[in-house]
Amino acid sequence: MRKRVVLALCIASMFVMVVPSVAIAGGPGKVAHGLTPQERAVLGNLDYDRAWATLAHFTGPDQERLVGSSQVLSAQQEIYDMFSAMGMDAVEMEHFDTKTWVNGGTTMKIVSPVEMDLEVATYVDSYSIWGTDHGKPYYLGNSEDGKTLTAPVVDCGKGTDAELAAAGDLTGKIALIQRDDDQQGWPNVPDMDAAVHGAVAALFYGYYDGYPLPEGIKQDVVEGPIPALSTSINAANAIKAQLETGAVVQLSVSGRGDLVGDNLGRGTNVAAYIYGTKYPDQYVVFSAHIDNYWGVASDDTSGIACVLEYAHVFSQARALGLFNPERTLVFCSFDGEEFGGPDGGWYNWLIGSYEFVKAHRSLVDRTVIDLNLDMCSIPKSSGKYWLEQSPEINVFVKPALDDLGMTGQVGYYNPAYSWVDAWSFHAKGGTSSINAWWVVNQDEVYHTACDNMTYNALVPMKLIIQIYTLLGMRASECLVLPVNIQDMVTYAQGYMKSDALLASSDCSFADAQNALDALKEKVSAVNIYAASLQSSYAAAKNDGQRAAIAAKADALNEALYSARKTVNVWTMGEGGTMGSWDVFPREHQHSNDIGAINAALAQLDRGRVGNALKSLETVYDMEWGHLCSNATYNWILDSMINDVMYWGGEWDQQQAYVNVLWIYNGLKDGSLSISGASAALNSIKTTQLDPWLAEDLLSLQTAWLGAASTLDSVV
Repeated sequence: MRKRVVLALCIASMFVMVVPSVAIAGGPGKVAHGLTPQERAVLGNLDYDRAWATLAHFTGPDQERLVGSSQVLSAQQEIYDMFSAMGMDAVEMEHFDTKTWVNGGTTMKIVSPVEMDLEVATYVDSYSIWGTDHGKPYYLGNSEDGKTLTAPVVDCGKGTDAELAAAGDLTGKIALIQRDDDQQGWPNVPDMDAAVHGAVAALFYGYYDGYPLPEGIKQDVVEGPIPALSTSINAANAIKAQLETGAVVQLSVSGRGDLVGDNLGRGTNVAAYIYGTKYPDQYVVFSAHIDNYWGVASDDTSGIACVLEYAHVFSQARALGLFNPERTLVFCSFDGEEFGGPDGGWYNWLIGSYEFVKAHRSLVDRTVIDLNLDMCSIPKSSGKYWLEQSPEINVFVKPALDDLGMTGQVGYYNPAYSWVDAWSFHAKGGTSSINAWWVVNQDEVYHTACDNMTYNALVPMKLIIQIYTLLGMRASECLVLPVNIQDMVTYAQGYMKSDALLASSDCSFADAQNALDALKEKVSAVNIYAASLQSSYAAAKNDGQRAAIAAKADALNEALYSARKTVNVWTMGEGGTMGSWDVFPREHQHSNDIGAINAALAQLDRGRVGNALKSLETVYDMEWGHLCSNATYNWILDSMINDVMYWGGEWDQQQAYVNVLWIYNGLKDGSLSISGASAALNSIKTTQLDPWLAEDLLSLQTAWLGAASTLDSVV
């Protein structure tokens, strides 16, 4: 899982959906309140101790599994064998090309003025002190044939360009940097800036202010020109205590990291199937990822343990005659969630799930729901457990939570986000998707060795095992797909209204809004029709009547599959602060940036340069960009706009970025006049942002009218 936490908390508070009163599409008696005897019987066979034992089995410091590694292959083979022993109808192991990184281990110590061993790691996909880069040796140390780096360390605050400059001459030194993704976006930024200022390595500690456990060492994918090292707050405090005495503090670091380039690694996915009795070519997917850092418990060994438990309980239920699914159940263990994407681009995660979606287009096109799990065993410190999901399944999830008595304990928000495998199914595949969990305290242990069995608990796993088992049963047997596209329409409408006010440009939102209104009207009719089919089916007196109604429901489902895919993949955009870390309807980024430039122009008209600078800082790439050097900004921006980043770019979801840093800096240092800045901003707006927004709106209009037409064919 790769994520920006503060955004998630904001979205959670803003977009918890209320189920609309309009009739909804759902199964015949399967989404009504109250568990059926069959559901109770299957839920009663869940073995939580077995799931916990599976979690413990795959967890431990010797169980780190990086994409494409032998450790992943070994674990996937074991999972393949476990599925096979359960009596699955089919089990498949699939391989895909990837890049990877081989961890040779890293050590660090203070050598003067005192000697002290300190824990450290090299960030994945970064240079360490020595190793190989695409097969070519590199040595960045200054002793032991380049395998050890001994250098003074300098406290550089949060690693902004200004703080690095204030730290003095960093040539040949190690920059100690407090990691704060709210400010930096990602450690790539200060790592590059530290190199610009002459540092030979960047040593990071922390993860947002106040989040991490002091002994936790974060692991992530961090690319940069110099070694990117990660240590704990405790270790950083020990270094700073020595610096505060006025002494020159020398660190000695040794470590190896091998960067293995594109198509040189071999990722592995495993999928098992229980074929449906009535609709074998329609699917309910349970998914999680096997790759991890440190051999941790929650991210995402907990998800794998749950997927295996679902496979156990459903295979057992079929053998006992308790439940035989009408639709095919698919149980997936993905590789490459954490990283592994192509060189030269920013987006390098969700590799395995995306490869699965690409390889199984027909499966994903006819998937009722993807039930994804990522970090589902960390107990909450307060508040609720949160599900994040595509909006159209709110009406499906809420009754299940009510029936299980979890409404006050579990909430949900929209949409599914781009830091977990659910995104591959929702935005790239166009199906409905849900992910568990989000709890406010999980980032204390997330991606650290503290994510061990001690910091995890069975309670949250038990909850999600129950929820997904129930949702899986209901999705398998629903008469009409349990989706309400109206909630996706509502989600899009909220943005359209605010974005139209933000943009205030020559681009007209009217045609796109009219198309959305047409879709809304058609969805309302579909929901009423679906409810009537369900009522008629429940009241039918013989098999002939039920068969006739089911045939109508089948035709409606085909239209819903098609319309949902069109709406989901064309409505959703990716971009924000850093490529695909914010997700929203596709017009939003360009509307936001037009609004920021309009506000800056208005301030410049009044001669208020300071206020104009503040407005420019709200252009999406400027949230971090205004704090770094020109060289770093251009390097990061280039990787963000590189099409390789969206190797699944056939849906054109990636939003384009504009470069206004040079204008910002020119205004700030006085090298650019107000009139010159205004002319440049107007040019960016009229030649880039306005045409991009017009294209966005046309794409939305076309998609929404197309989806409405598809639904019109059955209503």
